[in-house]
Amino acid sequence: EAYCTNEQVVSFIWAVIRSIVPPDLLGDRSIWRALRLNISKFVGLQRFEMFDLSRCLHRLESSQPPFLSQIRISDCCCYKLWVCIGNCSCAKEGSCNSSKSKIRLHNRLFRHWIYWPFSSLVVPVISNYFYVTERQFDKLQVFYYPKPVWMKLADNATVYLKEQNYEQLNDASYMSIIAKRRFGFSRVRFLPKKNKMRIVANTKAPCEIKAYDQNKRSFFVKSVNSSLKELHAILRRVKNENPYALGSSVFGYHDVYQKLYRFHQEIKGALLMVPLVYIVVGDVSKAFD
Repeated sequence: EAYCTNEQVVSFIWAVIRSIVPPDLLGDRSIWRALRLNISKFVGLQRFEMFDLSRCLHRLESSQPPFLSQIRISDCCCYKLWVCIGNCSCAKEGSCNSSKSKIRLHNRLFRHWIYWPFSSLVVPVISNYFYVTERQFDKLQVFYYPKPVWMKLADNATVYLKEQNYEQLNDASYMSIIAKRRFGFSRVRFLPKKNKMRIVANTKAPCEIKAYDQNKRSFFVKSVNSSLKELHAILRRVKNENPYALGSSVFGYHDVYQKLYRFHQEIKGALLMVPLVYIVVGDVSKAFD
């Protein structure tokens, strides 16, 4: 398996944080343990799960880093947030004496502080060092592939495509097709399987193409589905006029439902007892191609 475990990812992130952030900003070891635990929960999220600030604060509400105790409330008009740090003149004069304001300020700064490592350290480290994706048979679980490893896997998959029936376009051919806008485009990505890669493309969404010029312009090209609307309409008419011309082909979930509904009605009308129904699943070689 080429991906990293969640524990390995958390250990890497924590090592980066420890090497970048000054110790005074991380607090004591109890804060370390709670912060690392919350990072572990963040890394272990499944697809479509949310991670809000309250989960970042788990087990951290009762402890605050020492540097927060040095922050005092100030009436200094030079600060928009009415915050001063250290031995300012107003602190010596005794104007920093509002306990409620101090608590509110510390709570606010504490939330900003805990938001900072997740937004400015954890997420950038993950996005820069890992390719995060699901796998074909684990649609909800998230897997972390080191980017050098993922590039090697993607390159091997690209070589395999070239050996089959795909051809890589040069820049001139690519720009010629874009200029004519005859074909639809879609972004593709590789989805890991057990021992190979699968191509996944969203043929509904239009694709953003960046032109190769000095202005770095970009424009949207119609999607694959939109470019095939006329062909789809023709095939629809052929099937309506001659239902057996396209065999068992269906054009969407509605057609699947109609076939199952008619099959069910035939069984109910012909027999007193519903017979056993067998469903056969076949993985046809090169069906995608």
